[in-house]
Amino acid sequence: MAIRPFLIVVALSSVVAFVTAVPVRTSPSIILISIDTLRADHLSAYSYQRQTSPFIDSVARRGLLFENAIVPQPQTSPSHASLLTGVSPWKHGVLTNGFVMNDGVDTIAASLRRVGYDTAAVVAVSHLGKSRGFARGFDQFSEPSPYIGKGDTRRDADVINLEAKSAIDAHVRARGAKPMFLFLHYFDCHYPYRSWDKTEDLSHAYELQEEKQTAKQVARYDDGIEWTDKHIAELARYARAKLGDNIVLVITADHGEQIGDHDQPVGHADIYRETVRVPLIVAGPGTGAGRVTSMVSTLDIPIAIARLGGAQLRNAVDGVDLLRTAETDHSWLTRLFGGGGERSLLVTGTPTYTRSIALAKGSAWYIKNFDNAYRYSRVQRPAPSELRPSKVLEGHVVEGQMRYTVDVRQYRPFWITFEHVASSPACEARARLIIDPGFTYYRDPLQFKGSIRATVPAARLDSVTLTVTPAACAGITRYQVSRDPPPGTGDTPDLFNYLVPRRNRPGDELYDVDKDPLMTRNVLPADGDPALERALRSLFEANARRVMQQDVPPEQLRSLRALGYL
Repeated sequence: MAIRPFLIVVALSSVVAFVTAVPVRTSPSIILISIDTLRADHLSAYSYQRQTSPFIDSVARRGLLFENAIVPQPQTSPSHASLLTGVSPWKHGVLTNGFVMNDGVDTIAASLRRVGYDTAAVVAVSHLGKSRGFARGFDQFSEPSPYIGKGDTRRDADVINLEAKSAIDAHVRARGAKPMFLFLHYFDCHYPYRSWDKTEDLSHAYELQEEKQTAKQVARYDDGIEWTDKHIAELARYARAKLGDNIVLVITADHGEQIGDHDQPVGHADIYRETVRVPLIVAGPGTGAGRVTSMVSTLDIPIAIARLGGAQLRNAVDGVDLLRTAETDHSWLTRLFGGGGERSLLVTGTPTYTRSIALAKGSAWYIKNFDNAYRYSRVQRPAPSELRPSKVLEGHVVEGQMRYTVDVRQYRPFWITFEHVASSPACEARARLIIDPGFTYYRDPLQFKGSIRATVPAARLDSVTLTVTPAACAGITRYQVSRDPPPGTGDTPDLFNYLVPRRNRPGDELYDVDKDPLMTRNVLPADGDPALERALRSLFEANARRVMQQDVPPEQLRSLRALGYL
């Protein structure tokens, strides 16, 4: 009996000795690369026939390749803000290029810096710059000069690599013992294609006939992928030589591109799969390997990066842990019994191009087309005495103008009628009708004397504001909301002409992307599907419940109510 304690002590001592002998791996350095305008189906790793991306392919072979990664909004600034924060555009506030990120939204750079990382970023365009909030959390931040007149401040991959190497060198000199987080943004796949080639003549690039030469533009676009791939390979070799092998590499994009797809010669204005599905490849210690079929979002990337670095984002996020999704996708239980239910992901259109919404769930891709709702409006000066709106609307003065805003929670398209009677019949004033945060129905202000009535269409993404200038002319504003257009409505607002991609598609669309990856066959009946409409509404309401769990500023709450989320 006396021998047993001795044996236990020896055994425990052996365990302790074994544990202490195992080297403890430090947090990895993490390099997050965003290749602007890169659609997934033009990479060799995603079965593209042309060998466009040998280095990225090699990263995919040793790491995780996510086959179905989509972005929350296909535009550079909103998508990158989500990539760096894990929250959706309506929360970080970057609704289109040039907008500033909301104060108080945590970033992956800030979270990693709090746990000891040295953080650096190099971006290729100025609308991802410090003045827009994108430098939040970075110790080093390299950006191009601001726009001057109509100049283009894009920087090519040569400059990005030069700046990235400089950032790595500065890190090694000053903080070599710390892990590094490096964010790189390449812009060389963006139109006009081959802009990085200084011998190219791009003087005709924006002429429609040039844009419509699809075969030529596809070849030039692919050249940009090859060019970028070579630079990423060079940068990765440099980083490994300077930082060692303990590096996690994440490669993705902010949106895809249309090159002759869905009647668009070039660009990324719409919300079809070619603009929304992007590559996503993760490789390095602790990430695993293989192809992941589960649908994921680029919102998920910062959550996974935070876990790899031992950090945590301070505010609630909309993404989930990308690596947990990969583990579930690869588990033998999932392979044996199937997944536990498909995830649904929402894509909002870029407001300056399309105000429609897409919902992706499994192989189903549904587009709710609000763009066509903006076809007709009506302006009457002076306001007629019949059919007067009944609800009085309170306004407030902002910078010398009186503002009256209507937030409508209706899901389907609707009509808003504003009637303003000035403080004096002789008062001459100017009116504007605006969809917050700043998209006008009419290019020029509406001049009126005494009174004006305007009926404009709106949809669930809209909070509509009437402004009257000067504020001294402001009198009484009434309004009404209707599902049906008022009699006589027939003018076309300028806003409809801005909505280039989908304005001439009268109905909603539903595609099975497994059977129809190019999304050419709309399987939705012409009169819609009420059951699908109800299901979509419930998903939006689920988003609202998540939003309500956060501390949202009052002005954001107003916008969210207008969006239909609250």
